[in-house]
Amino acid sequence: MRIVYANLGYARDIDGSIRHHLGRVHHHIFTPREAQVRALQFLKTRLRELQPDLSCFLEIDQGSLTNGFFDQFPILCEDHHRTVRIDGKYSADRRFRRLSVSRGKSSAFLATGHLPFTARYLDDGKKRLVYDIDLPGVRVLLAHCSLLRRVRARQLEQLSQWAAERDTPTIVTGDFNMFGGARELEPLLRDGRFTYLNAGLGPTFRLGPWRASLDPCLVSGGLEQRCKVRIIDMPFSDHQMLVMDIDGPQATLKLPTHTPDRPEDERLSA
Repeated sequence: MRIVYANLGYARDIDGSIRHHLGRVHHHIFTPREAQVRALQFLKTRLRELQPDLSCFLEIDQGSLTNGFFDQFPILCEDHHRTVRIDGKYSADRRFRRLSVSRGKSSAFLATGHLPFTARYLDDGKKRLVYDIDLPGVRVLLAHCSLLRRVRARQLEQLSQWAAERDTPTIVTGDFNMFGGARELEPLLRDGRFTYLNAGLGPTFRLGPWRASLDPCLVSGGLEQRCKVRIIDMPFSDHQMLVMDIDGPQATLKLPTHTPDRPEDERLSA
């Protein structure tokens, strides 16, 4: 079974280098559609090569003031995806108006099987959405944590509580913005249940010459022996992609016997 995680940086076509940040500074204010499509088509090609069972995305745009109200998600959706989900990352309500810069900023995932999942929201911070996804024999929690360290600490405490709800082998991943380093993961690591699997694989984020590992893959339930992680370059984003391969007898995602009658119901906006 293969899982892909990627922070798309809203497909602004900025790789985190000083050259891109300065030469494409206008993309932070308004990203041309052709730049977005170019980035998304690159990602789509890479996904076709990797053939993941589950693809998880952060910083994807359903259409906002800064991208010309262009919905990026349909470009990535293909016929073999049976579960297709996108939600606003900030809140479960609809308080963000069309002209708000926060409107449309989302998290999403695609799966080749019809998977049970829950869209949950943390108690603290602005970025609150956590996807709780059930794969065969593996649970996945996808989170995007706050830029503020004190808020992050509370979010990680709550994530650790959610992770402890079940004994199922679990993967916790996403953009944790842990600028203080791996010690910020202490709420999830202190009881010894989880292993920081990509701790020694190098940085996942770049800002000019500065590199950091902000996108951890934490695994439990013996997955440290069954799961292998790779980091793959994404030249259109300041974050790298994580590819997680899981071996074992349950590491198969079976397709449903039929396509849901109303697949559009799986694609809900926040």
